[in-house]
Amino acid sequence: MARLIYSAIASLDGYVADERGRFDWAVPDDEVHAFVNDLVRPSRLHLYGRRMYEVMAGWETAHTRPDQPAVMLDFARIWRAADKIVYSRTLETASRRGRGSKGTSRPRRSGR
Repeated sequence: MARLIYSAIASLDGYVADERGRFDWAVPDDEVHAFVNDLVRPSRLHLYGRRMYEVMAGWETAHTRPDQPAVMLDFARIWRAADKIVYSRTLETASRRGRGSKGTSRPRRSGR
């Protein structure tokens, strides 16, 4: 049987990103980040709503930014390697490894 890992993050007002779309209020320290990396490392598939996917899509290119800490480069590798299913009625496409869904609560699987 497969294992399901459910993870969520939100501020007290129920949002992940601030009014400008930034997520910097929730950046973990290296120890917490390493824990999260180890938690999601075995995951082969990530499920997202559109808004969370748009916040997380920054990991697609995080490895190209100079001077990234090793823990962030590690998470970028983990995130890019996983398949993604995005539940959305408005998102036309997801990243190269994302599987987009439009106008349905059940995702339509598309090619990589």
